[in-house]
Amino acid sequence: MTFKIPKTFAGKTEEEMEKSYYKIINEVEKSEGIKTSGLENKVEPVILPSSGNLRFVIDENEYKEIVKYLDKTFSKHKNNFSKNLKFEDNAMKGSSTYIATGVDMYLKSINSEYRLATQLDLEQNLNFTTGTYNDSGLALRNLTEANEAQAVYLFNQLKQKGISEKDFPIWFNLRGLNLDNNLNFNLTDETFYSTAECLNWENGTHFSKINNFGLPKEEDKFSTRQIWTSNNALSRGYLYGGSYLVSGSSNLSGSNGDGRVVLAKALRA
Repeated sequence: MTFKIPKTFAGKTEEEMEKSYYKIINEVEKSEGIKTSGLENKVEPVILPSSGNLRFVIDENEYKEIVKYLDKTFSKHKNNFSKNLKFEDNAMKGSSTYIATGVDMYLKSINSEYRLATQLDLEQNLNFTTGTYNDSGLALRNLTEANEAQAVYLFNQLKQKGISEKDFPIWFNLRGLNLDNNLNFNLTDETFYSTAECLNWENGTHFSKINNFGLPKEEDKFSTRQIWTSNNALSRGYLYGGSYLVSGSSNLSGSNGDGRVVLAKALRA
């Protein structure tokens, strides 16, 4: 299920839009019994629409606070975090699965009005990210290939919620996950995930429409957009160049100057 902004929202303030969104969502949840907790309910959770406020880290003081948090929290893994970041041309450059998750943890720790952008957030303004890549998720496909140990660790948490390998492949938003000092991903009460068949599509499949996770909904051979896939146990998921969805890379720590951590202003109840 997806939500579109009604025409009646035009001209309203952000606060008024948020109230209207929550009214819609609450009515849908009440009438259809939808829960916002994941696969254990065998339905896709309702994903709140973005307010449209996306930004990069463009304040050097904020960058320094992020680096300070990452160095303190992941002191044994600086090579995977702060040493893969730099502030240049008035922006923080660099991104990886680990970095993006760590930045979201930092934002949550200071109760920021911003959080890591989800894939759905990114989809609402593709022009904003043109020429960059932006980490947003994880793809869990099996328990036998690349990143097997981390895949098993994550799956053992899912089993406690009644989820089996029959539910693979699964997409996780990085936002709401927690990383520990062993670089394992831990579920929280903010974690959102869903079965996502597109993660097993043929590599290079074209698509145009998305679902309420911001993921490809159906194939469209006439579209220029593509999804890149693999058979890795656990892969990173990121938007590349403002158009392509990469869900096949096993390099969770890889980062370069084209990477940008994208933040989205979170709607609050």
